[in-house]
Amino acid sequence: MKKILVLAGRLPYPVDDGWKIRTFFLLKSLARTGAQLDLLVFGDPEADCGTLNELCRNIHIVPREKKYSPFDLLQGIISATPFTVLNYADTRFKAEFDRLVAENDYDYIQVEDINLAQYAMEKSNAVKVLDMHNIESDLLRRYAEKESNFLKSLYAKLTAFKLEKYEMGAVSEFDGVLVCSEKEKTELEFKGAETPVRVVPNGVDCPFYSSISPDPSEKAIVFVGSMDYHANISGIEYFASEVYPLIRNKCPELTVYVVGKNPPEHIKHLSDERFIVTGGVPNVRPYLEKGLLTIVPLLVGGGTRLKILESMAAGRAVVSTSLGAEGIEISHGENILIADSAEDFATEVLKLVSNPQVRNELRDRAMDFVESKYDWSIIGEILQDFAGCLCGNCKDSAARGEING
Repeated sequence: MKKILVLAGRLPYPVDDGWKIRTFFLLKSLARTGAQLDLLVFGDPEADCGTLNELCRNIHIVPREKKYSPFDLLQGIISATPFTVLNYADTRFKAEFDRLVAENDYDYIQVEDINLAQYAMEKSNAVKVLDMHNIESDLLRRYAEKESNFLKSLYAKLTAFKLEKYEMGAVSEFDGVLVCSEKEKTELEFKGAETPVRVVPNGVDCPFYSSISPDPSEKAIVFVGSMDYHANISGIEYFASEVYPLIRNKCPELTVYVVGKNPPEHIKHLSDERFIVTGGVPNVRPYLEKGLLTIVPLLVGGGTRLKILESMAAGRAVVSTSLGAEGIEISHGENILIADSAEDFATEVLKLVSNPQVRNELRDRAMDFVESKYDWSIIGEILQDFAGCLCGNCKDSAARGEING
């Protein structure tokens, strides 16, 4: 590959949420092939691109205006195209994409997320790969099941139905598809995907987190995740109302930190002396250093939980729901504790809080696990092999197997 173009719905910098982390490190992996790498994104043309400038030959930023007016939402009902895709339809972005393709003769084009697939579905000489950070129709369907507002639930169900059809149609127009887990790969193939699907899981920058002190500075537990994401919001609501009272009853001196940007007002109002909602922070490492362990009490799954991998790399034991840890090849009792009821979740947290030996043994096994399977250097090689194989330079037998069926 000599020339590569990556399309993304927003600038993957600063690297401060799961989507940005995945996109940034996959860009870094593609840059390491030695190809000339261009990035086309929606965003503020004056934004600080930071270290992206070191990875990319050129960064092209197109301003985007989000469309949430009543008319736009109505379009999402009457159109066969799902609202989430319509919301990213932009003539300026299309014109810039067409210009770049015409002028550069790219060998490889990678699209981050289904919502931007619309720009690359036309015939092209380049190999085209769609990176599905999640199977978005599944997330919407799960959201609809949890949403108590009837109209919101109905709108989400309708959009999920349309989006599933759109996803499968888009998949057929690409030369390859990336997913985060074997579960998602199996699901796409069960739905009839004939395009080669490769599992490129989310990873973690192990050296960045390994410098964290193994000895926590407080008797605390920590949740880390963007608090403008519905799955994290519902997870903290559940933890605060059903799990935390059970923990507080047995261990009132334990502090809980909820660390993540843009918490809604009702989450902010949960904050008190022992249940601290921080909002956005410049660096999560000081909060990981505070805690005995981290929690992932999510009720909605999808993709791979990067925050679990970061916690493990930082030497912190993890308690999660099954859905919270979905997509990671973990093993309950070996490198993580899984609990799906409020009572079990509280029990597992208290067990680790009160028993340093159990906690440290779980921590050590988790660190070994994540370093051997999920460091970004390992994940990057999987992408490089798959992309190279699609472009006619197959070195890896697994990648060759995905492509040849």
